Amino acid sequence: MRRTLDTNICSYILRRHPAEMIERFAGLDKSQLWLSAIVAAELRFGAAKLASPRFYAAVEAWLAGFDVLPWPVSAAHHYAQIRAALERAGKPIGGMDLMISAHAMAEDSVLITNNAREFHRVPGLAVEEWAIE
Repeated sequence: MRRTLDTNICSYILRRHPAEMIERFAGLDKSQLWLSAIVAAELRFGAAKLASPRFYAAVEAWLAGFDVLPWPVSAAHHYAQIRAALERAGKPIGGMDLMISAHAMAEDSVLITNNAREFHRVPGLAVEEWAIE
C-alpha cells in the first residue's frame, strides 16, 4: 500500500529524531512512500522561517530521500469535493491540510500523520496515526 507523510510527521522526525518513530519509519517499504509538493513547500517554509542553514540542509536531505510528487489535476477534483463536504458539515480543516488530503486521495495513498483529529474529518481519506506520546 502506498503511503505519504503529512508535514507534521516529517517536521517532528527532523526536529526531534525520536528513536521509536525513526525505527518505525525505517520498516516501511521506501518504494511505496512519497511526499506531496505541498509538504515539501511547508517544510522549506519552516526552514526558511528558522533561518538555520543546518536545518535547511536537513530538510533538503530529507526531501532527497523521497519521490516528491507535483500536485495533480485529479487532486483538484478531490479538493473540491472534500472542501464542500467539510463546509456543509461545519467542520473545515486548514487549507494546506486540505490540499495534502486531496493529493493523498488522488494517489490512492494512506496519509501518515500526528494530526489524525484533523484528517479523520476528511471523508474517504485513509489515515495512519503515528501519535506523539
